[in-house]
Amino acid sequence: GSASSHLNDFRSIVNQLKSVAIPFDDEVKALLFLCSLPNSWDNLVMVVSNTTSANNILKFDDVVSIILNEEIHRKSTEESSFGNSLNVERRGRKKKRSKSKSNGKSKSRDSRSKSRSK
Repeated sequence: GSASSHLNDFRSIVNQLKSVAIPFDDEVKALLFLCSLPNSWDNLVMVVSNTTSANNILKFDDVVSIILNEEIHRKSTEESSFGNSLNVERRGRKKKRSKSKSNGKSKSRDSRSKSRSK
């Protein structure tokens, strides 16, 4: 699924844990969220987890903002590349081709030279 649906699931779990008196501070929540993302997010997780705010603390809201912005970027890039691939597909070879034996080649020189020798 999407990062936003993953975020909703994550928030639901955190709220359930809070309701049974297991609170998380903001940085732990940020780290847990980053670690819970699918493998396709590994590069961004690495960058975000190595980048800290001025206080050297990851903030959950900052992490969420980064992830959701990246998801928007990925979707727009995906749509753009999908559109480009459709254009390339349309420019490809036509499905119906001539069934002549010449296969689109011009006459050979041999046939012209025979007509000259007559």
